[in-house]
Amino acid sequence: MPMKATYILLDSFEEKIVDGVNRAQTETTPDSFSTTNNVLQLLGLVVLLIIILIAAYYTSRFVGRYKLGQLKNSNIQVIEIHRISNSKMLQIIKIANKYVAIGVSKDNITFITEIDEGEVLTHEFNEGEKESFRQIFYKIKGKKE
Repeated sequence: MPMKATYILLDSFEEKIVDGVNRAQTETTPDSFSTTNNVLQLLGLVVLLIIILIAAYYTSRFVGRYKLGQLKNSNIQVIEIHRISNSKMLQIIKIANKYVAIGVSKDNITFITEIDEGEVLTHEFNEGEKESFRQIFYKIKGKKE
């Protein structure tokens, strides 16, 4: 059984489609660009960025103070951390009144030993002696103010 092929000539219909696409393309491009509109949009985005940065700053300060308050009242303190490799660390922690050395890896925590309190060097930090960013920066660089 032979198949019959039907051909329809749509020359005028295809021309209408092409004309419609061309017309739509020219209509979407603006006739003139306004410099003041562009500058106002840029200023609006800069103001929005500044607002976001300020909100992020105050949010991080609030969360930091909240977490610091939780850590002060905790029975567990991390005294020191030494990174052995990318995913392995050696930690000295204080649980209640005991010091413990543990090994921490990606999926595992291993008890190593208990350490006497006299053998542990702790770094005391007084809250009254808050240093400015400049002082900390010069300490790291090795310079004095």
